[in-house]
Amino acid sequence: MSTIRDLLKDAMKDEVKVLVYAIRHFLSAGKLRYDDPADKLDEVLAQATEEDNRAIGKLFEENPLKIDEIHVYAMKIENGRFAFVFARNEEEATHFFCCVFQQWPKNCHQYPMDFPMAVGVRFRSFRELKREHAEFPALAGIYEREVKA
Repeated sequence: MSTIRDLLKDAMKDEVKVLVYAIRHFLSAGKLRYDDPADKLDEVLAQATEEDNRAIGKLFEENPLKIDEIHVYAMKIENGRFAFVFARNEEEATHFFCCVFQQWPKNCHQYPMDFPMAVGVRFRSFRELKREHAEFPALAGIYEREVKA
């Protein structure tokens, strides 16, 4: 059975800021414990007071853990050629793409951060690749589809 500890660990890994700060608040308020079943969060959220909501909102805004929700977007440059861009949202990714490639992307699709990407002779997730960047938006890489002979 999944626990609050597991849920918090996953929320931190996936950078789900609002979930991290909600759990953190309810733990410090004594309304949750690390070993509680994860579904207890639903019950605690349903009983949240206005004071709880304000405290969570304040944590979210102040962002003391510096959680930055970064996503990866695949943007088509031309047939068979795609740029992968790390950004906070689709608008930021599109703006970055236009600045770098001097054109609008043909399309834009968000990919899961755990999606495996071929890098040289091995596969790495976008989550791993993201750790190599200190500022966002950033170019994660370019993918060129192999041409069939």
